[in-house]
Amino acid sequence: MRTNKRINQIEELLKKFRWATLGKMYGCAHSSIIGFISTEWINLSGNNSILDGAPSPYTGQGRTGQRNADIILCQADKPLIVVEVETQVDKYREKLISIYDYLKNDKEFNGIRFGLMIMINLCSGDRKYKHNWDEIKKEVRNKNYPIALVSLEKERVSLGNSILDKLRKRNDYFPWEAINIDFWIYSDDVELEGNLWKKN
Repeated sequence: MRTNKRINQIEELLKKFRWATLGKMYGCAHSSIIGFISTEWINLSGNNSILDGAPSPYTGQGRTGQRNADIILCQADKPLIVVEVETQVDKYREKLISIYDYLKNDKEFNGIRFGLMIMINLCSGDRKYKHNWDEIKKEVRNKNYPIALVSLEKERVSLGNSILDKLRKRNDYFPWEAINIDFWIYSDDVELEGNLWKKN
């Protein structure tokens, strides 16, 4: 299996995060996942920090057409990883374009090594929530930027009559639970995939 130093470093970083935590997050969890990534990153080193609601990769053009990543993970005095979290398949390409824009702007964002996109996939839900690995991988390969994709799969569960279960029944997002988290990393025509967590 072909590999390279950057891919090995990205894999090593991803495997340091305590992904099992996401198995206890009910609901859409978009903001909670951003908080999880931020906290895990900061706890890895005293030199780590984050930019929440990252500055746009383009300046001087007003708000029109601007994209702002969810967060940028920083190390010492430089940005290192641009992160997007998305729940709907039809917005994946938009999020990828956002990541590309940051990776291209090496003048203002000098130091960014790769992009990370977290994709929430409701595997037994509506089609708009089911991503297609092959299409996404093809998109990334064509652009040839270093990117890591993390797929969080959720399934709908039967709820009982406890107080918590009754509250979870009140919102269509709440009955969904994480069951599997996979990753796929691409850099310099080399790719690597594997598993980060699986529900017992």
